[in-house]
Amino acid sequence: MFPFFRCFSANTVEQIIENLQQDGSPFALEQLKVINQMSPTSLKITLRHLIKGSSQTLKDVLTEEYRMSQACMRGHDFHEGVRAVLVDKDQSPKWKPANLKEVTDEDLDNYFKSLGSNDLKF
Repeated sequence: MFPFFRCFSANTVEQIIENLQQDGSPFALEQLKVINQMSPTSLKITLRHLIKGSSQTLKDVLTEEYRMSQACMRGHDFHEGVRAVLVDKDQSPKWKPANLKEVTDEDLDNYFKSLGSNDLKF
């Protein structure tokens, strides 16, 4: 089986990382390098959205995308990523929280909450 499916067929970011470490192929090791540079919060948000989105309508997926974008703009990591890559160009973002263990389900839930009257309208 192609390493991508073997490594990324998991329901948690932590399991994906474990799968990549166990695989040990050049492909897997390169993916670990990339993942280790990314925002822990964004990694978990993205995986949750991909899993949920696989059984949602396009309208529901787009609504969640909008909610996530608004929550990201209110959060720390988007601005920190822009600072590290585009402003200071030091390529050393300081994510908050700094590791996957510190990203709680409650934190993630906030990225998917309804925006009430400000929700995306079709």
